[in-house]
Amino acid sequence: MPSFTTQVSNLQSLGLVLEIGVAPGKVAEELQGARPSGSAGLLSVSAMIDTGAACSVVAAGLPKKLGLSPVGVARISTPAAHAVECYEYLVRFVFPNEVICETTVIEASLRGHHIQCLIGRDVLAEAVLVYVGHNDSFTLSF
Repeated sequence: MPSFTTQVSNLQSLGLVLEIGVAPGKVAEELQGARPSGSAGLLSVSAMIDTGAACSVVAAGLPKKLGLSPVGVARISTPAAHAVECYEYLVRFVFPNEVICETTVIEASLRGHHIQCLIGRDVLAEAVLVYVGHNDSFTLSF
């Protein structure tokens, strides 16, 4: 079972944050010929694992940097609004230790946050998450 462990100073305050890579999903590459602006086809972003998010989210503008086209539209509810329409995209998340997960994400504003991506329960449904508060660490296994 591929996994990784990350230590975050002051985990309780900062949350489950880590650096990941985001790239076009395999299907998006094949169907759309998506070509990201990065030389390796992978953008490095700061992400947060969010057990309260039903789906994964990338910051507004990130799909354009990846050369992606929308594959659908989703309606989401946030603390500030209800039934907000957001475009959906096919992406590949590359976690530490080259742990890879393909999923559909929505594009939404993450303005005011220190992250460019939320990892939601759509990804966590395929994983085991272990939060070790006294050690300021967490492990994600797929």
